[in-house]
Amino acid sequence: MSISILIGVLSVVYVFLAFAIMFVVLIQRGEGGGLGGAFGGGAVDVAFGAKADLTWKKATGVVTVLFVVLTVVLGALARFQYESSVLAVGNQGAATQQDLPDDGADVGADGEGASDAGATPPADGE
Repeated sequence: MSISILIGVLSVVYVFLAFAIMFVVLIQRGEGGGLGGAFGGGAVDVAFGAKADLTWKKATGVVTVLFVVLTVVLGALARFQYESSVLAVGNQGAATQQDLPDDGADVGADGEGASDAGATPPADGE
């Protein structure tokens, strides 16, 4: 399986987990009532049972841990993909540099060749 495909699949799961975190946080009844209380007060308890508050707190913890772990995994995979692509381009660039003929001209810091005929050195004030 290509690393790009793996990153794509895990990104879809990552978005799903982000929405799941929003859901489980918003459905809980906060200390001040929260958004869970705005939808009919005890409707969450009726729909999910009397211990719904404890269940949602556990679900929040589980989904949050999964979200953080997937964040680290996606970051590591993205870095691995970036480093492998840079190394591939770097290796191609090194082969290209070896294939170039060396004309013997030295290039100075200003980008102009030191062996240019007719080039005059700059004055001290310049």
